[in-house]
Amino acid sequence: MQILSIKELEKEIIEDYRYREDNDFREFLDENSDKELKFDNHYTGAKELEDIDEFAEETVIDYLEELSNMEVISDEEEDNYLKDINDSDKEKIIIKNLNEVASIAFNYVKTGIAYMDVVQEGTVGLIKAVDYFDADKHGNFKNYSKYWITREIILYIENKIADLRNEFKNFFKNKKENFGKEHHHDHDEEHQSDEVYLKEEDLLPTVEAIEKREKMVEKKIDFFVLENRLSEREIEVLNYYFGFGKDKRYSIFEIEDMLKLENGQGEELFQRALLTLSIIEGKMFL
Repeated sequence: MQILSIKELEKEIIEDYRYREDNDFREFLDENSDKELKFDNHYTGAKELEDIDEFAEETVIDYLEELSNMEVISDEEEDNYLKDINDSDKEKIIIKNLNEVASIAFNYVKTGIAYMDVVQEGTVGLIKAVDYFDADKHGNFKNYSKYWITREIILYIENKIADLRNEFKNFFKNKKENFGKEHHHDHDEEHQSDEVYLKEEDLLPTVEAIEKREKMVEKKIDFFVLENRLSEREIEVLNYYFGFGKDKRYSIFEIEDMLKLENGQGEELFQRALLTLSIIEGKMFL
């Protein structure tokens, strides 16, 4: 079977607007039904977490634990259901593949993006995969569903990035249009200490400075620039611990042994990954 890397798929979806429509994407999948979607972990080197003070309740860990312990149909039953599918069968197939959504979502916990939002959009993709799947035409359902799950996640993140980019664009437009007209309060009397307080006009003293900052922000707010906040190794640990795509769930001790990690390193990676997943909205580092 030929391979299509996830990076290639991302470029197709982001750069070719045709694939943002369901029917066009279905045609794309028909043309590439012989290609396996390969997650090649091209997002690596997640930055250390600093100054984290916003956390969700334990909804993320509860959700992942629920998926790991959920009773699902067998692969053989799934194949039979897919041949002549009805609404009841669809629900069972969706439930069976929710762990696939959760695992793929680990690859898209980008800066400023909440994990559970990614899971929600990926689940929409899974539902579409079940609706559109044709066993005679598309062959392997798991591979077919990966395309739809990933596509919905990519579009969600790209749309969110576009909204943020427009917000900044309007902000800088307003700054340029009102440059020199704005009045600032004098804070000298308010602060009698030796501390230095930078005001906005200190950071953006000229129109040229505003335009320079605008270009810098526009460059950084891009799908292919934003890093994933989970490292490749953290994703490995999560998948082994919850048993996503594996033959069973693995203990931290077993994970450390398989990945040749030092004693305690597996627990550290796991806890850090959970911390990242639990951040409500993340932060946009500009």
